[in-house]
Formats: sequence, C-alpha cells, structure tokens
Amino acid sequence: MIFILLPAYNESKNLKIIFKKIKKYFRNKSELKVILVDDCSKDNTKDLIKKDHGFKIVYLKHKNNMGLSITMETGLKKIKKIAKKNDYVITLDSDNTHPISLMPKMIKKLNEGNDIVIASRFVQGSKVNGLVYWRSLMSIWAKYIFKIMYPFKNLSDYTCNYRAYRFDCLSKIFKNKKFFKNEDFNIAAKILLFLIKNKKNLKLVELPFTLSYDYKIGQSKMNILKTIFLTLRLIFLKKFS
Repeated sequence: MIFILLPAYNESKNLKIIFKKIKKYFRNKSELKVILVDDCSKDNTKDLIKKDHGFKIVYLKHKNNMGLSITMETGLKKIKKIAKKNDYVITLDSDNTHPISLMPKMIKKLNEGNDIVIASRFVQGSKVNGLVYWRSLMSIWAKYIFKIMYPFKNLSDYTCNYRAYRFDCLSKIFKNKKFFKNEDFNIAAKILLFLIKNKKNLKLVELPFTLSYDYKIGQSKMNILKTIFLTLRLIFLKKFS
C-alpha cells in the first residue's frame, strides 16, 4: 500500500488540482490511500471528500489549528494504525508546488531498496520557480549548515518535505511521544536527522525536481522568523546535546 500524506490548512483550491494529478499518475489506485489532515481550515476543504476522486481518501480534521508538525503527527499516527511493514509513505505539501508526476519515480527508487527518496532542490536537473530571492538564500544557507553539521552520503536537501519513505523507518519515531511537539516547518529536517542517527545502514537517494511556487494558489502559511529559530535550535541542540 502507498500512503500519501497531505497536511492542509486552507488549501482546498490547490488540493483539487493535486487530486486530479494523483488520479492521472497512479494506474493501480487500489494500492493507494490519501491521508488528508485538515488543520482546522476555514475554507471548503471538507467538501472535497464528498466527491469520488477515483481513490480512497481518509479525512481527519483538527478542532483547532495546530501547525504543520502536529498535523504531520496526526497523519502518521493514522498510517501507523493501518500500515504494514513493507508499505510506503509519501509526504508533500498541499499547496501544489510539488510535482505529483515525480511519485512513480520515487516509488521505483524505494522498490530498488532505498529507505528514503528525497525530492531535492540541490541536485543537477532541479529548478525552483517563483520563489523570492531571499527565500532562495535561506534554503541555500540551511543546506550548507546541515551538510557541515550532519554530513551524509548522497544528501544535500535536508528540509524539503517532499519525500517517500519505507514505513518501517518512520515507525521508530513514535517511540518518542514528544517528537512532534513544539516544532513547525522544521519537522521535515528533524525526521531526517532522527533517521540518520537511528537507522542502521540507511539507504537514501535524491531525485531532481521542479519546485513551482508559481503554481501555488494563496499565500504561504510559513512563519519565517519562527522557522529560522526552530531550525537553528534543531541544528545546534541536536548536535551538542
């Protein structure tokens, strides 16, 4: 089974597009479940599940807005209850910036024996469209700090949330009940650092992709200053604690 985890806050317009693309690029939809976690959206996100999109959707909704990290936790806990050891989990943003067309390649790489497949902004063939200059600088800055502090073979993008995992890798995270607490957009990096430290013989590969911020409908939900603070805290506390 392939689980696609979509954490969403006021992304109904983007989700409509994503669902159409999922239907297009997955032939065997019986092997697919979309886990849509609605982080107390004020738009019509819930109405999307009333339609038949051609694949199974599991819909979960928070009573209050909890942020990306807790929304990811909610989705992964649900997957933990129904997944089997050899199942796959794909995580991505719900803002239509990540190309669904890459998913078959990601799954192929997992089938070849990799534990994690990362859509990377920093390998040959990748492009970033529609991102303001200073946000690009932030991403590059984070890349080099992580590479210096936590070097790992074949890894250059520590923060992009567009990834495919073997479920058995992620299941170890739940031994720490506070893993997702007091985090936000830095959670993708935290998950990766945990797996690097705790998964023996971790096999990881990066794939080039086009990150298309110009496709996004609506404003970014990221709190920039908070994300910088949490990322720096993650880097240095994990390194020196």
